[in-house]
Amino acid sequence: METAKAYRGDLASWKRYLEAQLGSVVRVQDLTGPVIKAALAEMNNAELAPATRRRLVTTLRGLCRYLVLESRLPVDPMAAIQAPRTPSRLPVAFTDGQISALLAAAQAEDPKARPAAPLLDVVIVLILAAGGLRASEAAGLRLLDYRPGDEPSLRVLGKGRKARTVPLDPGVAAQIDIYLAWRAEHAAGDADTTPLLIRPDGRALTRDTISYRINRLYARAGIVKPDGEAAHALRHTYAVSMVDVGVPISEVQQLLGHESIATTGIYLKASAAHLRAASAAPSAARLLTGQ
Repeated sequence: METAKAYRGDLASWKRYLEAQLGSVVRVQDLTGPVIKAALAEMNNAELAPATRRRLVTTLRGLCRYLVLESRLPVDPMAAIQAPRTPSRLPVAFTDGQISALLAAAQAEDPKARPAAPLLDVVIVLILAAGGLRASEAAGLRLLDYRPGDEPSLRVLGKGRKARTVPLDPGVAAQIDIYLAWRAEHAAGDADTTPLLIRPDGRALTRDTISYRINRLYARAGIVKPDGEAAHALRHTYAVSMVDVGVPISEVQQLLGHESIATTGIYLKASAAHLRAASAAPSAARLLTGQ
C-alpha cells in the first residue's frame, strides 16, 4: 500500500513538471527524450535532493518500459537518460545526549499541541530509537504485535510484507505498558487488530503524522533535523548503537529487516566514525593535543 502510494506521488510530480514544459495536459505521446530532459532540468533548478530525483527517474523509467511493452510508445524515451547519482554519505546517528534531550522534550507537554500527548510521543521515540523501526512500520503496528512479558518484543511487518521480531528492553516495554493505559482511554476499540499507536482523538497514526511529531520534538529539543525523513535518523541511531556494542552485522541486518547485508554494511563505517568522534571526547586526549 505504501509503495503504491509513493508511486502515485512520483507520477503526480512528473505530471506537474512535464505539463510545465508542455503548457498543456501531458499525454502518452508527449513522453519524449527532450521533454523529459527539460523536466529534469527544472527539477535541478528546484533543488530537489539527488535521492528524490533518482527515485523519480526510476519511477518514470518503469512506466515508460511498461508503455513500450504495451505498444503505446514506439521507443523508450528513458533509455538514454541516466538517474542522478546519490552522493555517498554515512547515516547520521544521534548522541546519547541528543536522545536524552529528545526524550525530555517528549515527556513535557507540547504547548502548541491540542491536545498534548506526551505518553504517545515518548513511545514513538522509543519504538524508533530503541527498536529501529521505520516510521511506516511503526504506523502499521497492531495491538497484538506488542508482546509483553519477561522477554518483551514487537512483531514488525516490514518491506515485502516480511515479518521480523524485534526484542525490547524491559524499560522500553514498561513505557509502552504505561502508554497502553492512556490508549485505553482514547481508543475506539481494543481488538487485537486495532492500531497500537493512536492519536488523542482515537484515529490511527500514519507515517506522515509520526514524522510531523518527530519534527516537532526535534525543534523543541533544539536538535537540527538531519537530511531525509525525520524519523529515519532514529533508526540509524539504533543501528549504529547495535554495531557499537558488538552485535554481529548479520544480526543487525535481521533486526532492521534489510533484504541485503550490503545495505546494513554502511553502519560498520558509520560506527567507526562514531567511535572515532567519541574517542576525542576524553580530557586526556585534549591534553595530549594541547587543547
